[in-house]
Amino acid sequence: MVISPLYPTVTGLFMKIVGNNMISFTLINTIYVLIAIYITYKINPKTFLVATPFVMISCLANYNTLCILFALLLIYLEKEKKNDYLIGFIIALAFLTKINVGVYLFIPSLYYFKDFKKILKRLAGFIVPNMVVVIIFLLLNNLKNYISYVFLGILDFASNNFQFSNMVYILALMLIYLIYLFIRERKICYLYAIFFMAMIYPVMNELHVMMASVPALVVMFDKNEYYVHMIRYLSFFCLAIPVFGLIINYKNMNFGHDNGLFKYRPIQNEYLKNKNDLYNHFKGNFDNVYFLTYDNYLYKLMLDLPINKYDVTLYGNLGYKGTEKMIKYLKTIEDDNYFIVDTVIKGAQYNYNISGYIRENCSIEVMVGNFYVLKKK
Repeated sequence: MVISPLYPTVTGLFMKIVGNNMISFTLINTIYVLIAIYITYKINPKTFLVATPFVMISCLANYNTLCILFALLLIYLEKEKKNDYLIGFIIALAFLTKINVGVYLFIPSLYYFKDFKKILKRLAGFIVPNMVVVIIFLLLNNLKNYISYVFLGILDFASNNFQFSNMVYILALMLIYLIYLFIRERKICYLYAIFFMAMIYPVMNELHVMMASVPALVVMFDKNEYYVHMIRYLSFFCLAIPVFGLIINYKNMNFGHDNGLFKYRPIQNEYLKNKNDLYNHFKGNFDNVYFLTYDNYLYKLMLDLPINKYDVTLYGNLGYKGTEKMIKYLKTIEDDNYFIVDTVIKGAQYNYNISGYIRENCSIEVMVGNFYVLKKK
């Protein structure tokens, strides 16, 4: 994937110790959110209640929650004038979570160009953890794949995944206000909020806009603490929104599925029906079946099938020239093998080139659930 190794490593290690299931996965992500909320409190206790709902709504069970956490932590460390080596280390952790976010969060340090020693100290704190990771990948004989998937894969990701939501205009207004505050007050915390907004590119949808706005909202609340403190009790109303959404989501989920690595994960009825239809069609034998659906991982985990590097066939998730390599691999597959592809594409980042190759070179055998089953002849 186009992410650095910190989030899957720490989260996976926790799951290995506590339990390899969805409950432990949700638990560790809840801890990340609680830490982010605590940092929000440390930044300004007076604005804590109002800021918390925005943090909770934007934080999901994925690596972006860690990115938000590190951005807030850097704002707090700058406000408290903490050690430069520590600040560089936190920027490194952000880089090892998502490289573009790490780069965006390092740029504000250039504000201290007149005190170059501060920049060097931060650079040292940044380089050391990254060198450790490089050495680990060298020892694992996997540095080439690390560079291909995490760094060069961004080229494929950025060129094929552009999205735009009208919520970007709201973010633009916040950006203008933050630039105004920085010009007037020259505080580095505004720069962190400004550059963190760049994380929305190229997927500028509603979710990424909400995530990108969290540090901006926190520093804006900090700036206007008197007015924010006056409306703090409205936060309980704001908290009711995600709680209400979770209740609706819970009502629409099916908790009957309880296999293997997907233990305790709620499954929508549509997905469960598709899984059962596929299982019945192939009579439980998937030895010569290749999944090329948008939700590959979901169906393979439900069917207790192993995940491999070809299971996330999205733009940018296949490494350097990944689409070409994937099609080259598909050409090597012998005849009389089956491919499962979506009848309707519902998600972003879907690799149309790969699905198009299969549709052009294989014949449709049957429609099972929401999928076409094609056969290579």
